[in-house]
Amino acid sequence: MFDVFHIQELSPRPRMTTPHKFPSLELLRATHTFPGSYTFKVIGEHQNSFPERVVEAALRAVGPECQPKYTVRETDSGKHSAVTLEVRAESPDKVVRIYEELVKIQGAILVL
Repeated sequence: MFDVFHIQELSPRPRMTTPHKFPSLELLRATHTFPGSYTFKVIGEHQNSFPERVVEAALRAVGPECQPKYTVRETDSGKHSAVTLEVRAESPDKVVRIYEELVKIQGAILVL
């Protein structure tokens, strides 16, 4: 249903590549009720408060009204974390704004 955002592995720190293909506004309107809950998954390097930076990116995108809740799972090696972020999205535009901020996080490898 959604395109996977690819990484570029030419540097020691993977970075998201462009162009980013977020769910379209039409698809979001057709598959979700707004306002309502929306779930993001961000996988990245487990360092420098990665989970907190994911939450901060959502707050930066749309403000505290998104009421973020999150869970974190680490890989067995402890090298990577998967952050599942659930937010209250007021509109499809705000979902896209959050995606735009999430892909900017240093150390983010995959955003779903």
